[in-house]
This record gives sequence, C-alpha cells and structure tokens, in this order.
Amino acid sequence: MQHVGSPGAFDSKRAKVTIIAEVGSNHDGDLNRALAHIDAAAEAGADVVKFQSFLADDLVSTEDSNYSMLKRFEMPRRWYPVLIKRCAKRRVRFLSTATNFTTLSWMEEYGAWGYKVASANITHEPMIERLVEIGKPVIFSLGLATFDEVKHLTQSLADREFRNFAVLHCVSRYPTPPEALCLGNIPMLAGRLDCPVGFSDHSLGIEAPIAAVALGAKIIEKHFSLTGNGLSPDHVVALRPSEFSEMCVAIRKTELSIAAHFEPNPREIHDMRRSLHFVRAMKAGEIVAEKDIKVIRPEDGLLPRELNRVIGLRLLKNVSANTPVVWEMLDVELSEIMPKENC
Repeated sequence: MQHVGSPGAFDSKRAKVTIIAEVGSNHDGDLNRALAHIDAAAEAGADVVKFQSFLADDLVSTEDSNYSMLKRFEMPRRWYPVLIKRCAKRRVRFLSTATNFTTLSWMEEYGAWGYKVASANITHEPMIERLVEIGKPVIFSLGLATFDEVKHLTQSLADREFRNFAVLHCVSRYPTPPEALCLGNIPMLAGRLDCPVGFSDHSLGIEAPIAAVALGAKIIEKHFSLTGNGLSPDHVVALRPSEFSEMCVAIRKTELSIAAHFEPNPREIHDMRRSLHFVRAMKAGEIVAEKDIKVIRPEDGLLPRELNRVIGLRLLKNVSANTPVVWEMLDVELSEIMPKENC
C-alpha cells in the first residue's frame, strides 16, 4: 500500500504515459463480458483497466429516469475479487470509481490498486478524506469542476501532505467535438498544479489522446468496448480493441518523439555539415587567397566562420586539392587563433 505523503504511483518525471482502458459499464451487467474486456484491454496495451463502482440507490432517487439502467449496471460484491484477480493475471492494474463507502470498502477488502474520483464528486469531501486516509493512488477528473474547485482540492490535499494523486483534464460531452476539447488546458494545468496531469477523452477516434501526450499528458484514459455496441451508453464513445491498440502504439511512439535532447549525432555532424577545404594543390610558402578555399562537406576542417582569418596566411607545408584546412598547416601565431578571454 502507498502511504500518505509519498509520490507513489504518480511521479511527474515518469517517462511512460499510463494508459487507462475505461470499461466503465460496457460489461452491460455481465461478469464474463467484464472479464473479456480485461483480457482484450491488456492485449491492446493498456496499463490500467477501469470500471465504475456505483450503487444506484446511493447515486439517484428511485424516481430518476436513469435508475433502472444504473441498477442493471451495478457491479455486485462477488465481482470484485474475480475482476481484481483477472487484472493481476493479465498484468494490468484494477481501477474503479469511489462513489460510495460501501463499494469502496469492498474494493479495499479485495486489494484494489487505486481509485478514480469522477468530476461530479470533486466536492465530495468526506469521500476524498477517506481516500487520503487509505493512501492509495487517486485520479481526479476535472470535467465538471471549476478552476477554483480544482485549486481548493489540490490545496486541501497538500495541507494533508497527500501527494499520491493526479488530475485529468476532461470535457463532459459525449462525444466531445474537436473544437471543444481545450487540450491547451493540459500544459496550463501542469504549470499551475504540483501534480501529474493527464487527459480523460470522450472524443471519437485516437487523435486527441496522441495530441494530449505531445502536450505533456502523463495519463490517458479512453473508453473501451469489445464491439462498440451494447446496453451501456458509453459504447458510442469507446474504442474497439484494434483501435485501442493503434492508439497505444501511437502514444508510445509519441513518447519517444517528444524527448528533449539538443545534441546531434557526431557522425551526422561530420557527414552533413561543411568546413574549409583547399580548391587546388598548393606549395609551402604560398599565400592563401579567397579563391583558394571552398566550403564543402564533410566537417573535417576549420568551420566556415574562420574563412576571413585564413585568407592572407602563408602555408607551412604542401597541400593537395580538397585537403581540409587546419591551423597546423598555416603560419599563424597561436595567440591569434585562441579564443579571447573575458576581461
């Protein structure tokens, strides 16, 4: 178990983006279908498989139009050890939403890796306080939160010395059109919050998660469905296994491409950059003129910026055409070619 105050699972310097397959309720109330989703998500490249641990009676009133559907998609207690065990077998982490204390206690009993707090529960402080006490990784979605609420949340966690959390930029529209994604929030949040920032995506396709990684997202959550259709309303915004796999591959390639490194390969420097070379064969004692020098590949002689310093110097040895120009073959005082020190 992670402990309060420990960076734990969320290290902002961690190179590998965490990819979450959001099964949610796409199991359609069928345990075997839920297990099949875990298998398929693991094969597609997910690091974490996420479900939704709600109880309809703790979420809405019985008169609510969604009550019957939510009741059908509840995950009973007996599912949890089976799902968590399957995740462990497939080497992915089990994650689910902490929406009530009953299902949270079940998940704690069976050893869940961490918890998700949906943006609708960002103000559920009693639940958040319990999660801090537990100390496991917590991921907060921000889709329905104001920025003042986000600041209040992160400050309250800091006051409790709890660091084992991350936040996900999210837009609560299903599906989210490209013009509403606001991916620029990712670097903005990363610059203003002292925690890793990710992206929970409800758009269609795989382009937005890839762009989010390029913008610095450390976690990507994407809906996942075996077939793209079923009873759950989330099937419509979910990727199928082949699409999810394509997204994972693209994210891993994007991770490699955005690494910061400003030192070119020495071989490339030698082969591609140019330097000073003699145009013709010359004898010792001749004075070098501008017409005697050309700037060509490779970079095995003096750099082109030294051209004006070379012109007018006397050769100390014979040279052949295309020979690289170096100081040792020119009659020049050492003090003239050494860099000047700052006064």
